[in-house]
Amino acid sequence: MRSLVVLVTVLAAATAIPRERRQAEPDCFWWEPDCNNPVDPGGNTSPVPNNTVDTLVLCNGGAGSCVPYYLCREGDIVTDGAGLINIRFGNSTTGQSNSDCPQFLDVCCNNPTDEIPPTDNQAQFGEFPWMVAVLREEQVVSDKPVNLYVCGGSLIHPSVVLTAAHCVAAYKANELKIRAGEWDTQRTYELYPHQESKVNSYVVHEGYNSGALFNDYALLFLEQSLELGPNVDTICLPTADLNFQNSQCWATGWGKDKFGKDGTFQNVLKKIQLEVTTHKHCQTALRTTRLGKFFVLDDSFICAGGQPGVDTCKGDGGSPLVCQDPQDPSRYVQAGIVAWGIGCGEEGIPGVYANIPYGSQWILENAVSGLNKQNIPVGSYW
Repeated sequence: MRSLVVLVTVLAAATAIPRERRQAEPDCFWWEPDCNNPVDPGGNTSPVPNNTVDTLVLCNGGAGSCVPYYLCREGDIVTDGAGLINIRFGNSTTGQSNSDCPQFLDVCCNNPTDEIPPTDNQAQFGEFPWMVAVLREEQVVSDKPVNLYVCGGSLIHPSVVLTAAHCVAAYKANELKIRAGEWDTQRTYELYPHQESKVNSYVVHEGYNSGALFNDYALLFLEQSLELGPNVDTICLPTADLNFQNSQCWATGWGKDKFGKDGTFQNVLKKIQLEVTTHKHCQTALRTTRLGKFFVLDDSFICAGGQPGVDTCKGDGGSPLVCQDPQDPSRYVQAGIVAWGIGCGEEGIPGVYANIPYGSQWILENAVSGLNKQNIPVGSYW
């Protein structure tokens, strides 16, 4: 594993009804090359107009326009191309059920604004080489399967990915694969290509609670070992006694930039800097929310953030939270896994992450056991 100047991770999701899981909806995540034509770095990056609507039909008193259901996301017209290629059928529409649009498959959707999405907090190519996208393949009408984004993860060994249990527990191993070395999901001009591998097997912590997300740890064992390089590398794991309290850490992901319908999934990997809070402070803050004054924060969680507008969000689940090693500032170690939160970026409300030092013994023991079963050398990655 190599030391880097900056690192990242991202956040995953929640537990019972009061919390928001930070797992992405199962929509196409632009991964297929035919979703978008390659764009040169210096070329025009404006969205390509969609020509599927020949005649504009207004609705909702002129406040909206009739568009095909797959062009409407959470009530607003899609303008960034997200999820428009290799569409999954069978999803419920996000438009009005009593739409006044003349075409059966059209829905009334709010007209797009001219607001330009911010480019702040974009990671540099290869800045977080351990960042992994967990995908699943789904067969649609055509013979070619599409890749659907599930969540984030981190590479801890060339053959092992660490992610959140809540991201993968509902799937079979042969439904999943990972992509490492990805950066800009809509372009293919990166200097070094990404790498993919199917998942051979995975293991979920036996104490995982799908309601409260306690022990939200999972290990994915890959069919093919990845080749380490400038954009694909491993993250170090901490010892069980390592304390990250008040550390400045990094989280990364392609999740939403804000909670709710106004949030937008990111094309380019984003990064945010977060401070790890104390367990007591986090529990106290969360008790001011709808979780109530009797909420108890489990020891399998750590918290980070609380600054307004700075947080991991939906789609960031399973991604790593990484910090400088307090005992060796020349290297970064993973402190958490994005798990859940109350909204995203609420002032004074930290995000909640699976606690890596707390689960380090389970992670190491099961990683070694899984590699031995596949006759793969453990090496010196931990």
